[in-house]
Amino acid sequence: MAIKHFNHHEAISSAVPAEQGFEAVIAVKARREDAHPTFHKVATERHFDLASEAEEAADAALNRVTEIGDDDELLWDEQAV
Repeated sequence: MAIKHFNHHEAISSAVPAEQGFEAVIAVKARREDAHPTFHKVATERHFDLASEAEEAADAALNRVTEIGDDDELLWDEQAV
């Protein structure tokens, strides 16, 4: 799990249980008292048998996030690998 801080949001990468294994996700929450987290599935083209594999993919995806949009959408660095 990794945490990345932005001007008005925080983002956390993680693995969550899925029907057959785990999914890689990034949770985004605005820095407001009334804010609720938004969850984004990442690395959707892959299946993860282990939570550690999904978490590693989520961490890599979070490293590519450059900013969080007004509607909690992830804005990516398309040049990052």
